[in-house]
Amino acid sequence: MKKLSLLVTATLLASVLSGCSLLYPNAGKPTDSPKPTETETVTPTVEPTKTETPTPEPTDKAEASVEILDAYVDTPNGIIQVIAQVTNFSEDGGTCTATYTNGSKKVTVSLPAESNAANTQCRPLEINLGGLPAGTASITVTYESTKYYGVSAPSSVTL
Repeated sequence: MKKLSLLVTATLLASVLSGCSLLYPNAGKPTDSPKPTETETVTPTVEPTKTETPTPEPTDKAEASVEILDAYVDTPNGIIQVIAQVTNFSEDGGTCTATYTNGSKKVTVSLPAESNAANTQCRPLEINLGGLPAGTASITVTYESTKYYGVSAPSSVTL
């Protein structure tokens, strides 16, 4: 029985392997190797043409509604802390800039903004107190991105 099983297996294996050569008529025949032919290649010459680059039209950005939530002097830490948000949309990629103005003294600090579920938050903006004159100053926050631009109403702080 073992011999019969072995004989059947060997016969099946031989027929399967030889079947490939029966189904593919060129099996075992040498292939013709391609012979190189000479072909003349003509490269066309292209005359450059002058084209004017159109000037892009100026685009207006949509309005950002910027609101200062808090602006206060933090004397122990030597900073003015400004907390602001943009209330009419939520997006990443914009920049918030706090501007301190007192007479001719102007200081700006910028940080990236970040979106949340309902609006765009400015990260806490810190203006260093060093070198700032005493008195009442105006703080504004500007938001700008590729799509939006806006400036808050001024808020005042007193040093």
